[in-house]
Amino acid sequence: MRLLLIPDPTSPNGEDAFCREIVKRSAARGHTAKMQMAPNGPAEAAAELLAAQGFASDCDVVIINSLQPAALIAAKAAGKATVLRLIESYAGASPDSLAEVKRLATAAKLLLLPSRHMAGLVAAWGVPENRMRVIPYAYDQIFAQQIALVTVRATRARGFPLVTAGVIDAASLSGFETILSGVSRLRMDVHVTVIGDGPALPALKERAQALVLGDRVSFLGELPHPKKMEYFRSAKAFVEPTGRQGFPSLALHALSEGCPVLGVRAGALPEFIRDGENGLLFAPGDAAGLAEHIITLNTTPGLSLRLIAEGVRTVERHSWDATVAAAFDAVETLEARAS
Repeated sequence: MRLLLIPDPTSPNGEDAFCREIVKRSAARGHTAKMQMAPNGPAEAAAELLAAQGFASDCDVVIINSLQPAALIAAKAAGKATVLRLIESYAGASPDSLAEVKRLATAAKLLLLPSRHMAGLVAAWGVPENRMRVIPYAYDQIFAQQIALVTVRATRARGFPLVTAGVIDAASLSGFETILSGVSRLRMDVHVTVIGDGPALPALKERAQALVLGDRVSFLGELPHPKKMEYFRSAKAFVEPTGRQGFPSLALHALSEGCPVLGVRAGALPEFIRDGENGLLFAPGDAAGLAEHIITLNTTPGLSLRLIAEGVRTVERHSWDATVAAAFDAVETLEARAS
């Protein structure tokens, strides 16, 4: 097959690793592949520009990484089969926005999804099971052999630094408030760094003031991916408070930096984090449970190192070999259906 890949413009470090790996390995599977960025601007106008340029005229399948309306519209106008890789769950989206997401996603010939949780959400949108495939999420930014250095740095950190990150909006606010409430219960030297922005950030800052957290919490706003990883690298634990993602990519990034994960038992997190093996899970809204996990991680000899070691093995299993092979297996079903 001749494949055209549309990279996700929001990929970490400005490079879409998924599309890169598909292109790099396509010849070995008997395919040709190339990448093309979709233009910015209103979807309809951008789609018309693509059509005027002969978009997808020399390909059989268009693979679009992330929901990009212009590319989806242009591929449909060109009569090409479309494969959409969808990571975002759109939790908290307005009804109108979610309706548009569903309309665009359900028009794709095949959806590549990162978790069983995400597959369940998409099934509720009306997408039949035979048009969905669960494809592992991969990440390769940190080599496992570097974790030993990370561990040494972490053991030298003062106090017990925590880090959390994400979009802070109406849907996620209660999760971030749970973190602040958990920290406020502790008498040990704990500091939490909050990375991220959003419309509910002022409300979260007000909650921190109400809990009299003072300098035990820092709000940094959104940071570039490499800078965010620096905070993960130096923290004693990363707290994932919402489980709202189609795949908890930040939790995987944390494990890759040798940072244990304390995660809410919701969404796709329990598929990825096994309680007591590569992280610790707590119930949504359970500030006392989170506080207990922090105490346990701080006082149990060897626990942090065991979680870090299993976290490294978890990252190693999320390899591009497995992800690309599964993606090709899924895309090739389109060729089988057409023949």
